[in-house]
Amino acid sequence: MSIQTHAQEQLTTDIPVTIPDELKPLAFMAGACWEGPMPDGKQVASHCVRWFMRGRYLRDRFELKGSNPPYGGETTYYWDQDAKAVKYIYWGNDGGYSTGSVKTDGANIIFDDECYIGEEGEIKLRGTVKPIDANSMSWRTEIQAKDGKWAEMLNSAFTRKPINWGAQ
Repeated sequence: MSIQTHAQEQLTTDIPVTIPDELKPLAFMAGACWEGPMPDGKQVASHCVRWFMRGRYLRDRFELKGSNPPYGGETTYYWDQDAKAVKYIYWGNDGGYSTGSVKTDGANIIFDDECYIGEEGEIKLRGTVKPIDANSMSWRTEIQAKDGKWAEMLNSAFTRKPINWGAQ
């Protein structure tokens, strides 16, 4: 198979061939956009999630609708064989990025060690995603203040929306 044919196949295959067992707890998010209100009531967070590279990675394209200036980014989740952990990397359109790992406790998806590095330096975040049913989930994120205390940044209900694959 040529590189061009392989790349074309990756872009046009919506059904993953093999999803690593370690990524299966995240599978409920794939194939949809998830939207939830931000605390200010004026902005809406949107996460559009799909498998890519034949199911080896999960892509989450984020957009903060109603933000000024516009804000968004992209997360890639993957199984890190060496670390024996699900890891992710996020790139924001403001030039910042973050890395972290994902764990589960059976009912929740836990992001407990995110470190965002941007213009203002390093920001520590942690969060929990809890699937409610096939069409809804809760998403809670906390930010660590300079004094070490954690404060709630987001606590929102997200609902499943159709995804526009052409825009992704």
